[in-house]
Amino acid sequence: MTAERASALVDLLVDEVLDRRSVALVARDHIEEPETLRRLDGSSVYTVAGAALYTSQRILDAEQRLLTAAGCRGGASVEQTAVDLALLEMAANGSALDAGQASMVRQMCTSGARLQLAIAPAGAGKTTAMRALTLAWTQDGGQVLGLAPSAAAAAVLGEQTGIRTDTLAKLSWSIDHGELPDWAAAVGPATLLIIDEAGMADTLSVDTAVQFAIKRGASVRLIGDDQQLAAIGAGGVLRDIKHTYGALHLTELHRFTNPSEAAASLTLREGIPEALNFYLDHGRVHVGDITTAIEDAFSAWVSDRAAGLDTIMIAPTRKLVAELNRQARDHLLDSRSSGREVRLADGNQASVGDVIITRTNDRRLRLTATDWVKNGDRWTITRVGGRGDLIVRHNRSRLTTRLPAEYVRASTGLGYAITIHGAQGVSADTMHGLVTGQESRQHLYTMVTRGRAANHLYLQVVGDGDPHTLIRPDTVAPRTPTELLEQILARDDSPTSATTLLRQLSDPAARLFDAVQRYTDGLKVAAEQLVGSKIVHTLDGQADHIVPELTSEPSWPSLRAHLLALAAETGDHPLLPLQTAAAQRELHTAWDMAAVLDWLLPEQAFIDSGPLPWLPGISSTLHDHHVWGEYLAKRSQLVIDLADQVRDGASHRRELPVWAPPGSHPTAALLGEVAVWRAAVGVDPQDRRATGAGQRQAAYAFWQQNLDRAVALRSRPPGADVAKRQIAGPSQDRQRDHRHRKPPTRTVRRSVPRGPRR
Repeated sequence: MTAERASALVDLLVDEVLDRRSVALVARDHIEEPETLRRLDGSSVYTVAGAALYTSQRILDAEQRLLTAAGCRGGASVEQTAVDLALLEMAANGSALDAGQASMVRQMCTSGARLQLAIAPAGAGKTTAMRALTLAWTQDGGQVLGLAPSAAAAAVLGEQTGIRTDTLAKLSWSIDHGELPDWAAAVGPATLLIIDEAGMADTLSVDTAVQFAIKRGASVRLIGDDQQLAAIGAGGVLRDIKHTYGALHLTELHRFTNPSEAAASLTLREGIPEALNFYLDHGRVHVGDITTAIEDAFSAWVSDRAAGLDTIMIAPTRKLVAELNRQARDHLLDSRSSGREVRLADGNQASVGDVIITRTNDRRLRLTATDWVKNGDRWTITRVGGRGDLIVRHNRSRLTTRLPAEYVRASTGLGYAITIHGAQGVSADTMHGLVTGQESRQHLYTMVTRGRAANHLYLQVVGDGDPHTLIRPDTVAPRTPTELLEQILARDDSPTSATTLLRQLSDPAARLFDAVQRYTDGLKVAAEQLVGSKIVHTLDGQADHIVPELTSEPSWPSLRAHLLALAAETGDHPLLPLQTAAAQRELHTAWDMAAVLDWLLPEQAFIDSGPLPWLPGISSTLHDHHVWGEYLAKRSQLVIDLADQVRDGASHRRELPVWAPPGSHPTAALLGEVAVWRAAVGVDPQDRRATGAGQRQAAYAFWQQNLDRAVALRSRPPGADVAKRQIAGPSQDRQRDHRHRKPPTRTVRRSVPRGPRR
């Protein structure tokens, strides 16, 4: 096949997948850009290659089915007396439940929900609650089965509750092939299906299991943590269920010996920076280059082992895990001989007495009739065969099996250290974890919730010695440990469902910023096209000759756009009004020379005022242009429409926004105006300043001052009459008010105070 035919085939395949078999997660405004704003391939210049997200109708349908199931009732329930007896029996056997666990068990038993969700943070005692749930359900005549996304998690659930468990993948495969195992075939109206670690399961697998159970009359309970590491496949549906129908919650932690550490882990789980204070103040954060971090983590692990503690090392990559494992084995060989060795898949050698971890599920390698070798199992080698096979003993169940040489070479590694993903579900006395700074909040949270007595982080804060990284900003000016940890904490990688993402992208507040940017950019490009590239080039090259260093000022882009708009309107060269404005006053003491000159330029003749009070309108020349007139009018109207939707939504919201102090009572009108401003200029949703960072552009700064003053007074924004009409007038008049808004007068524009130039 020729290269041309291969390229054409690839294009056909891409078009088939993206256009016919996928759903684009985008919010379309249905405004077609003029040719000037299109690339050679016809795409809009505002699209970013590779940034588009896609899903499938299959995923969207699965998410909707799960939400529908979560709202259904009529499932089996347990008598209240049976629940009481089960809780009493648990207490009599030394496993009394706390109030949160008991409440969760009661609601799961008696709600009659077909699908119900429980959120259980790490260390909250969900296993004890599941045992009580199983006891109550079975004593009332029901059957309980368990599923989990991984075989190791399913095995732990089975061991701790005594129920029959398997993987979601096994059930899906059995349904697809029509070969249901006995436990699945027995599912009926009296069955309760527990899906553990549901946050790690992909949406399609959960949907398959839920639909299978509900069609047979069974009930399903999802147990998981939406802040731990998520599924590799499409996920995020737990948040949708919680948002729509609520969830049961466990909040009292039992894993940690120090109550302060338990509280810190919950605060860190929510991404609150103050959570880091506990770890920093208690000497749990250790810093250095990557070599020092590895040595320190390993030394601490050795010390804890010598003290008789169950300790574990965690690292973010398999390469770092392999290095920690190598050092651990070398240390252990100092006290024993190696004997016959075998090479593992991670490149390390192993011999009798070494701990290894298996990486692949293999149901052919049996331990019992219902147990087999699973991904994530940890074993101790008891014998090395002559052909590279191993006899190993499971570290938890103590059962023994043989691993063939082929499996050893492909799917094993030393097990003294594990990856963060592999650590989910693991608990120990102490944890020593490597942190490179590239992790997410979910990685950090998983790491610091493994150790019961202590969790230590070894943070890389300087370069790795690679000459290629010497010029990176983080190498030249390294961040402090606190800054690095705050950066990790702010990096939220929790999954978002396709349904939620599509809703968020269509949210008027999310769309308004982009709409404003396209409108203002369209004005600039249109003006540049009308005056011609030669004049634009002359302006850019000569501006600094009129006012030295003018083009390096923060407000130069705004001044430049204003000059070009004037030139397009009047036909005069843009340098002429610039020279006139520069001669009006001394500029070198100004805080921003470009901003001052922008204030001094003549007004334009706008057919319409801007779609928002601080935005420029469409000049008469552009308004009458055969291409730009219609395009800019549509862009302006879109900004107006989105702003009205944002304003109405904020005005009717019950809870106070993040910027409003507790106990304050801002008017509905003020809430709406601030919401429009924050969305239009892109203020971070978590920014507690009402209008965000200070604005440099004149019209922006003027309107921001009005809003800040209104917020301070807890009253409506003072200033332009149009604001009063927006606030006091009926909603049907708002669009008309926007179209007839007049720009600020010269007197108002010059009233903004000027400080010393920086």
